[in-house]
Amino acid sequence: MTSVKISTTEELLALLPHQLGHRPEQCVAIIMVTDRILGPVARIDIPPEKDVGPTAEHLLESLRRVGPQAAMLVGHDTVPGESRSLLRALHAGLVAAGVGIIDHVVVRDGRWWGWCCRPGDELDGLLAEHLDGHPLPDEATVPAVAEFIARGSAPLASRDEVSALVAEDPALSRGVGDVLADLWEQFCDEVDPEGVVPAGVHDDEGCDGACRSGCDWCDSWSPDTGDEEDDEERAAREASLGEALSRIRARLRELDRVPDLWAHVLAPVGERGDSFTVSDDAVARMAHSLADKDWRDSLVAWMSPVMFPLDLVDETSRALLVEHVPAGPTTTSEQSEVVLRRVLHLATRVPDEFAVEAAAMSTVAGCVAWGVGNGATAGDAVERALRVHPDYMLAGYLSQMVQHQMRPRHRWPDVAA
Repeated sequence: MTSVKISTTEELLALLPHQLGHRPEQCVAIIMVTDRILGPVARIDIPPEKDVGPTAEHLLESLRRVGPQAAMLVGHDTVPGESRSLLRALHAGLVAAGVGIIDHVVVRDGRWWGWCCRPGDELDGLLAEHLDGHPLPDEATVPAVAEFIARGSAPLASRDEVSALVAEDPALSRGVGDVLADLWEQFCDEVDPEGVVPAGVHDDEGCDGACRSGCDWCDSWSPDTGDEEDDEERAAREASLGEALSRIRARLRELDRVPDLWAHVLAPVGERGDSFTVSDDAVARMAHSLADKDWRDSLVAWMSPVMFPLDLVDETSRALLVEHVPAGPTTTSEQSEVVLRRVLHLATRVPDEFAVEAAAMSTVAGCVAWGVGNGATAGDAVERALRVHPDYMLAGYLSQMVQHQMRPRHRWPDVAA
C-alpha cells in the first residue's frame, strides 16, 4: 500500500493509471481506502449484460475479504451507459457490506461525471450545468502523481501491454534457451551417466517423496516391460532407477545458486538511474537456480519481505544473500518495484519450453508484484506459470491469493520499522 495525500475525486482519477500500471478502458475500477491509506485497486472488464450479476458477486466476495473502510467506483465507458449496470451492482454490494462510497464516477472521452454532477446523492440524472462533466486533470499538476512519476511510474497504454511485461519475448529468449539446454544436458550427464532415466524426466520438478497417483517421475520409471524381464533383472533395473533418483534429488539441492548474479537484481539503484543489463548466460543460470525451492523462496523474501517473512529464510541462503547483497533486503515498496522491473525483464527472456524455469521466474515476479499491490502483473505472471507448468505449487498458491484478493499479512511500514 502507498500513503499519499489526496483530497479530491480528480486527484484519485489522476492517480488511478499509476496504481493500475496502465490506462484503463472499458472496465470498472474500485479504489479502496482504509485508515486514510490508499489500498489495493481492483479492476474488472465490463461483462455482457447477462453476466453482470455473477461478475459483480464474484468481485464483491473478494472486496469483502479485503474489508476496506471506503471505496471509489470508476466506470470507464466508450459508449454511454456501458458500465452502468456493473457499477450499480457493485455500489449496492459495497454499501450493504458497510463500505463508505467516496464517489461514483463515470469516465468517457477524457471527461468524468461524479456525484457532484447529479441531483442530491442520486445515481440517475445530471444537473443542467454538469451535462458535459469535467475534463480529466492534467497529471503533472497533481502532487500525489508527481511522487509516482519521480519513482519511475509510467502507465502503459493498455491492459494488453501489461500482459506483455511477463510473457516470453522470442526475440530475447533464444540465447537463454540454448544455455538452459546445455545446463540440463550437463545436469543429466552428472546424475544419470548410464542413461537409465527416461528422456524428458529430468526437466520436471521431481518427485518429493510424497508421490501421488499419476506422478510423472515414478510412472516413467516403471515401464511395462512385459513378461520377458525376470525378477533379478527387474530388481536390478529398479535399483538403478532408485540410485538415479537419489542423485537427482541430491543434485537439485546442490544447484549453483549464483548469488553473485542475483546480487545485480537486488542492488540499489545507482545515482545515475537504473541501468540493468544481463547476459543470456546469466539469465539462464539465475532461472536454473530457482529449481532449488529454498533459494527461490529466500529470494522472494529479499525482494518482498511482506510476501515471505525474512525470519523464515534458511541459514545457507541467508549467509549467501548477506555476503553478496550488502545493502540487505528491500524495506520499502519503492525498492521492491525496482526489483520487480528487473525480474520481469528476466522472465521475458526465459523460453516457455523450459517449463520449470519459466514457471519459477514468472512466479517470483508474481510474488513481488503482489507484494507492491500490482495485481494485474501478479495475475499475468501466475497465469503464464500455470500455463507452462500446471502443477507448479507456488504459482497455484499465488493464484488463489490473487483470485480472492488475499493481501499479505505484513505491511511495508512494519518491514521498514
